Amino acid sequence: MRGDRRLRRAHVALAAVFVVFGALGGNWDARLPAVRQRLSLDSGELGIVLFAVLLTATAILPLAGWVTARVGSRGPSALGLLCAGAGITAAAFVPSYATLLPAACVIGAGWGIVDVASNAHGVAIEKALGRRVLSGLHSAWSFGLLAGSGIAAGAAAASIGLRVQFPVVVAAGAVALAVATPFLLPATGAAVDVAHFALPRGPLALPGLLMFCGFFVEAATVSWAAVFLTGPVGTSSALAAGGVAAFSLAMGLVRLVGDRLLERWGIGGLCLRSGALSCVGLAVALGTRSPAPALIGFACVGAGSAPIIPALFRVGGTVPGVASGAGIAAVATAGYAGGVVNGPAIGFLARGVGLTGALGLIAAAALVIALVGPRLGSAR
Repeated sequence: MRGDRRLRRAHVALAAVFVVFGALGGNWDARLPAVRQRLSLDSGELGIVLFAVLLTATAILPLAGWVTARVGSRGPSALGLLCAGAGITAAAFVPSYATLLPAACVIGAGWGIVDVASNAHGVAIEKALGRRVLSGLHSAWSFGLLAGSGIAAGAAAASIGLRVQFPVVVAAGAVALAVATPFLLPATGAAVDVAHFALPRGPLALPGLLMFCGFFVEAATVSWAAVFLTGPVGTSSALAAGGVAAFSLAMGLVRLVGDRLLERWGIGGLCLRSGALSCVGLAVALGTRSPAPALIGFACVGAGSAPIIPALFRVGGTVPGVASGAGIAAVATAGYAGGVVNGPAIGFLARGVGLTGALGLIAAAALVIALVGPRLGSAR
């Protein structure tokens, strides 16, 4: 009985870690227009900043996996968030684009560490409880993203500057971690096979391609939604943060039922419907250039992209003839590559065709999911 209570507390504590993870990300992404304005960045420079964040996060995955496997995931989960928080705080004070890039790398390092450690901790809790909890934990991240973007919208509406907002939010996150971390399991050197690089080949090539597109859609929408709303749409910074909020709310709600949708439609049917919904959402957001339809469109993108990544991780881990860890690592590598390239791809394309046209790359990635995904069949 005492062990069950301890596991439940650890589960709740880890959910709190995921909420803080999402909340810090929501604050950062929703206030990117303010970061851009403060330092007078163009789309290409902002794309490089996003590239630095995600490239660092990807590059540190093997080290994060090595550390987590040896010392457990409790400490690295908190350390990663504190590191990301330090980078976000620094981004509010740096005087130039050149000094923003190191801060972006610190943010990325934190994201990479906590991504590996928190998911490894979730795997350990799943095994101990004997039931699936990772989908719910990822939903907690989405709701944290919603909370963070809501805080950012409120701060922008109240004309609260980044030098106040970022340190206060990071400090609040640190307090939450101080309360939650002691309740995490102390020894969780769980398997973290996802934290190494492997090329998706053979039967993993198709899931890898779809994971690349899934990460591209999710990362690009979160990073560029607010920038699009303040730019081509011309909304206020407060309303622009609502783009991230709409995306994260829809994603969080759909992820609560993602496993049931996979059971009902199979992976091929899920890809078709999810990719199509994301395409429609992007078409509405980009085609109307109007605040209300754009928010609805980004919500559709969030709903569409929500179940794809967890479902493809499951596909990668269950390919016949391929070890589970190797399959997950391969699709994860492809996915992180999609996350890394969206920043410079959209940023530099925007210099030539404008941001609206460049964001069409997100719709193209979603279209690939809709058209190619059904080839995976009806596996559940």
